Amino acid sequence: MVVRQFADEPLSPELVLVLPPEIRAQIVASLGPPRWPTPRRRDTRPAAAAREPFARSLGMLVVARTVQLGAIFAAVTILTLAMSLAAHAFR
Repeated sequence: MVVRQFADEPLSPELVLVLPPEIRAQIVASLGPPRWPTPRRRDTRPAAAAREPFARSLGMLVVARTVQLGAIFAAVTILTLAMSLAAHAFR
């Protein structure tokens, strides 16, 4: 097995680890210095936040809370009626 067999195909780290040490050393020596990707410049400008009117967000909050409380009230009412009917049936 010679290094030329691997010249035109990319080597995965797993493949390099299972190669014999002398071939692994030849392949590592044939590689150039690592090229790290250049980092992208950060945009230092603040992102434009989506501004939602205060009244609309407050309205959505009130509607959501009202629906939650309505669902709790309906569940408790149904449970109370079911227990009342069961107690009345055992009498």
